[in-house]
Amino acid sequence: MPSGPNLYKIKDSISNGIEVLSNKSEDFIEISKLKYKLHFEENNMDNLYRDLGKELYSIFKSNSRIDSSLLDYCNALKKIENRIKNLDKEISKVNRSK
Repeated sequence: MPSGPNLYKIKDSISNGIEVLSNKSEDFIEISKLKYKLHFEENNMDNLYRDLGKELYSIFKSNSRIDSSLLDYCNALKKIENRIKNLDKEISKVNRSK
């Protein structure tokens, strides 16, 4: 049977292990949430690309000039690109803090 000081060392070791595991779990959860948001934004971007393509093709089919109606799509895509970049930075930051 372990003596008193050895028992405290074992207890401290287990406590430290649990704390490390808890911190890693929190990081994993945070990264998972950020990746979910990233995937959501990428899907939004894909939907806008599809809508942009439909709009552009419709204009192309009618032999009309392409006008400012496409600017709304482009501006929305730019905003989503910026949100994706920020989410990527957050994920990298969490990964580096491990």
